[in-house]
Amino acid sequence: MADFSVGDKVKFLNAPGGGVISKVIDSRMVNVMIEDGFELPTLVTELIRTDSDHPAARFFEQPLSSGIPEVRKPVDVPTVEKETKLPASVKQEGKSGEIFLAFVPHDQQWLITGMVDVCLINNTPFDLIYNVFSRNPEGRFEGMDYGSLFPSTRFTLATIDREQLIRWTEGAIQFLFHKEQTPEPLPPFNSEYTIDAKKFLKEGSYRYHPSIQSKGIVVKILSLTDHFKQTGFPLHEQPEEKTTVEKEEEEFIMKYQVAPREAEVDLHIHELVEDPSNLEKGEILNFQRAWFHRCLNSAIKAHFLKVVFIHGTGNGILRNVLLTELGSYHGIEFYDAPMARYGVGAIEVKIPHNN
Repeated sequence: MADFSVGDKVKFLNAPGGGVISKVIDSRMVNVMIEDGFELPTLVTELIRTDSDHPAARFFEQPLSSGIPEVRKPVDVPTVEKETKLPASVKQEGKSGEIFLAFVPHDQQWLITGMVDVCLINNTPFDLIYNVFSRNPEGRFEGMDYGSLFPSTRFTLATIDREQLIRWTEGAIQFLFHKEQTPEPLPPFNSEYTIDAKKFLKEGSYRYHPSIQSKGIVVKILSLTDHFKQTGFPLHEQPEEKTTVEKEEEEFIMKYQVAPREAEVDLHIHELVEDPSNLEKGEILNFQRAWFHRCLNSAIKAHFLKVVFIHGTGNGILRNVLLTELGSYHGIEFYDAPMARYGVGAIEVKIPHNN
């Protein structure tokens, strides 16, 4: 495999045209700046240097006269693990309008150890130009990464070890939004962010999320609806979506998703509240009951098929409350969850009408 450096002149093997290497992403992928100034992520196996001594390079030194004009962007953009289309279950055909920062452990069995991918997820209908900064201990901002991202895609900004996580817990992010045609330019986004570093030390913080198809810590950076309202941008430019409250309630169950359309909710109070020591017993039970209703209602709205509620094996009070509350729901079924996995401490709820 040929090694490429910034500044190398190259031609595309499977498409007309070429350009200059503007950035080496990794050993498999580079950015190629074409004639009109756009950067295209391209597999190195799809390129050849025009100034190379390789015999094939001389073929590409001659201009191609296929009669087909070069297009602004190739129809098929090469994809690798670092940039992939979001799963259909979360690609909302431009209606979701949210951008996330995700931390995905390589080892899905030992979530608090090993290497971590830091991903930017563009679940919007716009081309995204991004700029990411980290705040250093002196309070100054250091550039971490910049680039562009197509609609409904995710991109691995960095692969880091646990000691480097602290650099990603506080910083700033900037976005520009691009469309081929728009009545007026969309307002840019610029905001600082902070992530509680203690989350990375708790396995319970790592939840399944469909946009990464695995467990990780996914942080919402931006909702276009909220951004447009804050900037006073005309509402007709927003992607059509449900109200913020409706959307939040429907998506509430997503952080407990363990498989497509299935979730697992642990109702132990220490899993729901950071510090439950100041809660009375009655307050704890009421909190657990309310959390149960919110999760189940969200699962119904989000068309989930199954939710397992873990209540534990204490004095049985919470279990009895759940069984009573489940009796008020029509069209659902509930049983003891599989004993081999949960013992006698969980209830499995099925939602047949979501089939």
